[in-house]
Amino acid sequence: MHWFKSPAKINRFLYIKGKLPNGYHEIFTLFEKIELFDEIGIFITSNNKEIKIDCPTWLSKGPDNLIYKAVCAFKEKTGLNFGVSIDLKKNIPAGGGLGGGSSNCATTLKALNELFDNPLRKSELIEIASRLGADCAFFATDFIQALGEGTGTELRECQVSPNWYLLVFPDFSVSTRWAYENFKLTRHKCVTIFERRKERLENIWQNDLEEPVCAKYPIINRVKDGLLSLGARAALMSGSGSTVFGVFEDKEEALWAKDKIIKDLGFEARVTRTLDRSFT
Repeated sequence: MHWFKSPAKINRFLYIKGKLPNGYHEIFTLFEKIELFDEIGIFITSNNKEIKIDCPTWLSKGPDNLIYKAVCAFKEKTGLNFGVSIDLKKNIPAGGGLGGGSSNCATTLKALNELFDNPLRKSELIEIASRLGADCAFFATDFIQALGEGTGTELRECQVSPNWYLLVFPDFSVSTRWAYENFKLTRHKCVTIFERRKERLENIWQNDLEEPVCAKYPIINRVKDGLLSLGARAALMSGSGSTVFGVFEDKEEALWAKDKIIKDLGFEARVTRTLDRSFT
């Protein structure tokens, strides 16, 4: 069995610019991969019809699973006949706004391509991923950080300074669909279109989805306030939540804050950082 790491992401900012005719929302975001990983083991079998997924019981093992969809899409695009047995070890919380399912999908596509000696170009992998899920496209790229527009599939690589993060995991999940459906689109005082200079991007920590999520789950604001009081340079909910992250200058400060936040709030927490560029 061959093993592959499937990284999580945060959104350093997430602006919602409008609603599209197909019901999806147009966004402007800065994606960033971080050093928190699921692990995916892949074993190719001779049973052409077999797609076996060993995963936690709360995940589907069938066609609803994004990994399953990735295998089917890869086989359809390449015309290759093979079976596959996949072992998914989850570390990224579901419903946490960290893109675990999307990452699993894209990592499976990239892994299969590697195992079959790259029959598809990178652009083809990204195109397939974008059809399977909006965040999947970002994970199909080699970008560590990228600006995402449209539904998040129009990507352009960017480079901003790496950070240490303290991730706090409240004991509930948030439905991405629910968060977007309950967002009330208003005209922004702040910018959704601006000069994309590096020094400007460095200092934007904004998430439009905090408004509906915090209205239902006020604890999100309490976590943010707690992180800021412990020295975080910024604190933000990632994606549609429920994970909240604090931005710290170094690992030691983040570790100190971790002990405090666990004691004060009782939630799980983890120190991580921007994914190292050697990963890709």
